[in-house]
Amino acid sequence: MAILERLKEMQTATGKNRLVMVLDGMGVAVINKLLDKNGFFQHHLVDIEHAIIPATTVAATTAYRTGKMPYETGFIGWSQYFPEIDEVIEMFSNKNFYTWTDSKLPQHSNTLPCKTVVEEMNDNGRRACAIVPWFMGGVATFDEWIDKIVETCNKETDAYIYAYWPEPDSTLHETGSKDPKIKTLLRDMEQKIETAFQKIHNKTDVLITADHGHTDTDNLFLSDYPDVAQCFAVPTSLEARCVSCFIKPEYIKTFPDVFNKYFGDKFKLVTKDEFEKKYLHSDKPVRFVGDYVALATGHYNLWENHDCQTCKSHHAGITDEETQIPIIKISL
Repeated sequence: MAILERLKEMQTATGKNRLVMVLDGMGVAVINKLLDKNGFFQHHLVDIEHAIIPATTVAATTAYRTGKMPYETGFIGWSQYFPEIDEVIEMFSNKNFYTWTDSKLPQHSNTLPCKTVVEEMNDNGRRACAIVPWFMGGVATFDEWIDKIVETCNKETDAYIYAYWPEPDSTLHETGSKDPKIKTLLRDMEQKIETAFQKIHNKTDVLITADHGHTDTDNLFLSDYPDVAQCFAVPTSLEARCVSCFIKPEYIKTFPDVFNKYFGDKFKLVTKDEFEKKYLHSDKPVRFVGDYVALATGHYNLWENHDCQTCKSHHAGITDEETQIPIIKISL
């Protein structure tokens, strides 16, 4: 069953609370690497799902919040190219990805094109709420997030509750999976969630999942490969492991050979049409997708140049580590 179908089941059920907890970046591989095999999450792991593609927060959490696929919302990757202003814009911050200046768009690129599921449910007289972190107008710390979840579940009796937290993703980007810091963080999160559930008294079905997984990475830079870089009409966009390639007309036919000469063992290069149909599941052209898309199959990121902020662990490629997400279920 696809992840959006599972969430739809939680949204349409009645009779008790339904709590969906999304822990950013906590893919199956992350759980297997960092958590005890006999721990709370592993004990309640009932299935493995395939992440929304691209396996990244912008695409997946927007899909979770709206119930729509990325090609429907236009939220596909972390940074997207807008030809009307000739800029690559970060979708959540509405900043220029390369200069970190405010977008020149007349309207915010990060405005959702539709109501969220929570908003629609409330409009239709059903109880629903979202418990989200500070940068989305919500709670400030993980402990506050947990406390708010307990409070809400004990106050409501027939509500859909969507709860998102940006860890372990943020720390994984910074440290990679081998640093003791990330293991301590994730085990602490697991323990606090298990303890919190003991404080929930109202009947509640819980589904814990992730938006994507993570894999430890090394970094490559397009600027180090001039014969490849000269083919690009605009800077790279979407993701460093799902690279949208807008190519100059004179290089359209030769680009695959040039690209694969250097990166063919690290990335799968697909055409716009193939990416849209096979990976986005769209039968129509999708804005923001270049002439080709480079999908990471190994452990390399591909950034535009050395000025880009790199990371030790990343996602949005098509490896199992990035695309397998857990389905953890608990009935309280």
